[in-house]
Amino acid sequence: MRKIKSILFSLATRYSLLATIMLCALCIEVNAQKLGFIGGPSMSYGVVSVSDKSASFTMIPGGGMHVGMLFEMDVTNRWGFDAAVMYELRTMRWDIGYNNDSTSTHISNRFKRQLGYMNVPFHFYVNFPVQNQYVVSLFGGPVFACGLHGEDWAWQNYTENVPEGVHKPITYEREDMFGKDGRIVRCEIAAELGLAFKWKGVQGRLSYQHSLNNDNFNKYTFTLPMSGVNPYFTQGTVKLSVAYVFDLRK
Repeated sequence: MRKIKSILFSLATRYSLLATIMLCALCIEVNAQKLGFIGGPSMSYGVVSVSDKSASFTMIPGGGMHVGMLFEMDVTNRWGFDAAVMYELRTMRWDIGYNNDSTSTHISNRFKRQLGYMNVPFHFYVNFPVQNQYVVSLFGGPVFACGLHGEDWAWQNYTENVPEGVHKPITYEREDMFGKDGRIVRCEIAAELGLAFKWKGVQGRLSYQHSLNNDNFNKYTFTLPMSGVNPYFTQGTVKLSVAYVFDLRK
């Protein structure tokens, strides 16, 4: 009997909390709820920090894209929230070198990485009406990303005078890039900050996103004979987006 009472009390508490949350949500004055599409080009780069002073990384940004669905909720005319689910493709390169006179090791490679992610950003935004139906918004918030696929290429003794296609890569990897034996952490947490220009249902957005956790996995050394701790790898992305949203309340 005591066990039954405990179960009933637990259920009552749980559903009371749920009912309270739903009631609070209904009490919020929501001016609009919007659903639409977002996409555009992007430019990504990777930052690699290592403890081995013999190694050097010169980053070279690469092109990419993103496309997905966007949801907006205006809590008032001045502020609100948005969220999206989108596919993002990132490309980045490095000129990497390793010069260790004590071991007579001298390496100069070109490294290229292409990654596909499923991104889920959550933003808080503030609207600044300009005139008529023109609005400028500042937005920012966390981004949760899940790695879907990836490819790595490396060219040995690369020079600027010889195109990448002439050299056969010394390494090429596309299987299990995010697996337990892979090179990259599957789950990424990032922060994003941006500016949006809105007119009716049309939006233009410019934003910057940077990962907060170390994306390198299994102490992968980017084809170099480095020693020491796990290299620290983070990713930055500049996005130019165009969006169109439909007002679901009309």
